[in-house]
Amino acid sequence: MPQKKSPARRARRSPYLFIILAAILMIALIFVGMRALNAWSAYDREAAITPTPSPTVRSVIVTPNPYLVTLTPQPSPTPSYLAYGSNGDQVKAMQERLKELGYYDSAVDGQYGNGTKQAVKIFQRQHGLDDDGIAGSQTLSKLYSNDAKPMQTADTLSEILLVNATYPLPDGFVPKDLVRVQDLAGDLFVEYGDDNVRGVREAVEALIKMIQDAKAQGYTPWKLREGYRTFDYQQQIFDNQVKELMEERDLSRSQAISAASLTVADPGASEHHTGLAFDLNVPGEFFADTAQYLWLKKNCWDYGFIMRYTDEKEEITGIMGEEWHVRYVGLEHSKKIQELNYCLEEYVEYLKGR
Repeated sequence: MPQKKSPARRARRSPYLFIILAAILMIALIFVGMRALNAWSAYDREAAITPTPSPTVRSVIVTPNPYLVTLTPQPSPTPSYLAYGSNGDQVKAMQERLKELGYYDSAVDGQYGNGTKQAVKIFQRQHGLDDDGIAGSQTLSKLYSNDAKPMQTADTLSEILLVNATYPLPDGFVPKDLVRVQDLAGDLFVEYGDDNVRGVREAVEALIKMIQDAKAQGYTPWKLREGYRTFDYQQQIFDNQVKELMEERDLSRSQAISAASLTVADPGASEHHTGLAFDLNVPGEFFADTAQYLWLKKNCWDYGFIMRYTDEKEEITGIMGEEWHVRYVGLEHSKKIQELNYCLEEYVEYLKGR
């Protein structure tokens, strides 16, 4: 039978067991601590090379109480430009401003028609802008600025009457002392454009003297085709030219209007309104090829007339050369214009600078 251990012997062996367990526990703690230290070191290295993300802002939708909110209507956007065919309050406001400055005299109806376009073009010319008849941002800015100038008309421009697309005659203008040329000239001209060709008396008398001297020198015959024109008649001529260009050259209306403006002045912008301009021809011949034209070109200056439109000055006058068109300015001015080789536009600027 095996011998049993006594209680005292078991008690003596217990301290060794506790020491062993404590040692095992210490080793385990050291191992766990080393693992944790390695993990924190790895985290620090990763954090050093990883950028900090931007904070994400979550949008918050707030539904206002409809009983506490006052709705303010947004204004209608202003168009970047206004052009033929536009309509509405912006056009109406523009018409009112043009009327205030004297460029527009028709109904303020908010409709961008021919009358409004013509007013815009004159405003653009007198302010050094491209005269395309389109009220773009530059034109509108100038129109509503303090720099916008009232319309200058031909009879307020200088001591000599200059009429063109930039400086038209005021509506209702009729020259004084108009006479029927045939009443004074009789059969001096072999042909007249019609029985009612008229002009200002002083200019008609100078014309008669000039043609009498030409005939005395053997330069004959002469036809007087045109003199004074009313605004309505000029509109009729212009409209006929536009229609002809549309039919014969298959142009759009806007294209035809631009082309017609090179040969026919707009109503109000024609020199024929002054009663000081005349169109001369030789019946049945192309005038530029005649001896009469060469005589006129050389001698008209001595009678107070100028060759108003020439090819070399087209860029300034805006009108193609018209060999048949003479304009009375008086002897003092005609001789000076010949001496300076100016067109009338250049001469008026010269007078301003004296």
